[in-house]
Amino acid sequence: MAKSLFGWFNRRQAKSEFDCDDLKENCSDYVDSEMVNEELAKFESHMNDCPDCGTFVKTFRATVMTARDLPSRISAQDLKKRIQERIASEGNR
Repeated sequence: MAKSLFGWFNRRQAKSEFDCDDLKENCSDYVDSEMVNEELAKFESHMNDCPDCGTFVKTFRATVMTARDLPSRISAQDLKKRIQERIASEGNR
């Protein structure tokens, strides 16, 4: 997740705990296993103590996993080529 590195670092240094907004901002990093140990502990502590955030993370993770399982879409150029080939083959019948 792209962030302003220095702003994020300064904010994280000043806060000892995650709040609901922090959790939502960092949920993608959590689901992608991109959090370092200290941040991970803060994230999971808040998630486990806050039922709303626990539900948010479960829903977010399920959504991401579902999206990752979707078949990749063909590009517009590939689609155009397939349509042209289909039209050409239909014309030869």
